[in-house]
Amino acid sequence: MKIIVLALFIFSLVHSSSLQAIELDLTSAQNAVGKRFANKFCEAKKEGFSSDSSSEFALNNTYLKFVAFPDDEKFIKNLWEYTITIIREDCGEYISETEENNLKEFFEEEGEIASNRSLYLPH
Repeated sequence: MKIIVLALFIFSLVHSSSLQAIELDLTSAQNAVGKRFANKFCEAKKEGFSSDSSSEFALNNTYLKFVAFPDDEKFIKNLWEYTITIIREDCGEYISETEENNLKEFFEEEGEIASNRSLYLPH
C-alpha cells in the first residue's frame, strides 16, 4: 500500500511539473512569437500588403521559423488565440473573415512544423 501511495505521489509531482513547463513554454511563445507575429503582420497590413504577403513578412520577422514547440495541438491553438486577439485589436479593420481563416491555416501549418522541427532539420 505504501508503495502505491509513494508511486502516485511521485507521478503527481512529475505530471504537475510537466504541466507547469508547458504553461511557461506557452507564455514564452506568446511573448516571443505570438506578439511579434501579430505586430509584424499588422505592420504589413497597414502598409497595404495582402494577407499572404503580410503572413510571409510576419513569418520572416519572427522566431516562428526557428522555434520548436511541444507536439501539442492545444498549445498551438492557445498560441493562435492569443495571436489573433492581438491582430484583431491592432489591425482588425484591415483583415476580412476569409483572410483571418487563411491566416489561421497558415499559422497552424507553421505551428505544426515548429512542433515537428526535428523532421524538417537536416541530419
